[in-house]
Amino acid sequence: MPEPTEVAIFKRDGSIFGVYTTYGEARENAESGDLIQIRADLNEQQIVLLDGVDIWILPGVVVSNSSDDTITDFDVNSSKEVHCKIYGEGIIKNTGGYSCVFLDNINSELKVECDSFDTSTGNSDTIKIVRAKKFHLLCNTILSKGTAINIAFDSQVVVEDINLNISRVETGDTSTSPIVGTSIITYANGFIKIDELICKNRGHALLHKNGSVFARIKKISTTRISGNIVSTVSSDGAGNDAKKLILYFDEILCIGSYDGIEHARGTGIFIGRRVYSSGAHALEIVGANTKGYVKCNELIHENTDSSASSVVVNDNIEEITIDSNYIAGNSPQVVYSAGGSTNPANFVIKNAKIKNTNSSSSSKGILIANVFPKLTLNNVKIIAGTENGNIIALGSGTSLDVKNYGLFGNVSPGTNVNLKIGPKPGASGYNYQCIFDPDLN
Repeated sequence: MPEPTEVAIFKRDGSIFGVYTTYGEARENAESGDLIQIRADLNEQQIVLLDGVDIWILPGVVVSNSSDDTITDFDVNSSKEVHCKIYGEGIIKNTGGYSCVFLDNINSELKVECDSFDTSTGNSDTIKIVRAKKFHLLCNTILSKGTAINIAFDSQVVVEDINLNISRVETGDTSTSPIVGTSIITYANGFIKIDELICKNRGHALLHKNGSVFARIKKISTTRISGNIVSTVSSDGAGNDAKKLILYFDEILCIGSYDGIEHARGTGIFIGRRVYSSGAHALEIVGANTKGYVKCNELIHENTDSSASSVVVNDNIEEITIDSNYIAGNSPQVVYSAGGSTNPANFVIKNAKIKNTNSSSSSKGILIANVFPKLTLNNVKIIAGTENGNIIALGSGTSLDVKNYGLFGNVSPGTNVNLKIGPKPGASGYNYQCIFDPDLN
């Protein structure tokens, strides 16, 4: 059996070169191509990476620090370029408010495979990649009081290659005053695969700032009633118009925060089963150059505030399609859109049942704030909450044209809303495909 503090160096041919009591001693004697084995718990020892030297951590072994980052490319006075791999089934912790992994060299490449990361006792970024060329991660869990993974937020330099494969990420705690902290932040290109992502802080669960990310995350949730204007998933107005977020999911839960999904710049493609928000909106799309596509079985919000809607689309020039079986809410309107003459808002709703459960006479299915938005309906059923309600209403202006390729409703639209699919061949006027019946529900 190894000694309790044993750290060993193995050469490329598999021969053992030396056995040491600390990682620092092993590092001093290692050279590129060697493998350092950590065979027992290391407490209060910093793992400063050495270029070309891989590290293997024995399953169940804990590597922990409280006075500085646990694993880093920072050597002496500056970060050094490293190309290496950490693997095994180790447990990596930091208990002093520092990071488990910290990289800050734009050419560094690191691949980490381990059991878990834990910074649940200190407010820190568990994994902080200020700058790097490549960062790959495979682990079971990340527990963090602050931010779990921060990819290039400080430097705003896009990391060229990320690949995150994690079973469960949980950030925040049950305190009455949660900190401001987003679970995952990305200025990056690459892939994310997570089974469950939970944010209990006053922050986003996933915030994509720049680059192109393809993500598959089964369940995403913000569960803190904070009153902060933060969305569970956000591709906000930062970065440039070339940025892209493609997200496949099963369920997004926004409990007490703001939007389930907020998409405000670049291209956003969101494909999943259900988005639920008890805050402002299930889905919000804004920004002049925003592009995207939404395919989701359910988009639901339950906030009765007059400013809340299940779907909000504002200002986009390019047409965005929202294909959803069920869009529901309990505020004055379920779908809301506004825009100006330059950035009018432009969207298609397909294959949807839009239902407003609000029983007031102001209950509406769709509210178009002014005459500028461009709306197309394709196989849509709209149910206003009361027979005195309105399935499509114009907030201001004298007349709004809506392209209609199949509409059903329990009441008719407002008199200043014109349903059109285009002129009849060889005749004036328009053809209508719509049925209104108070028995529809």
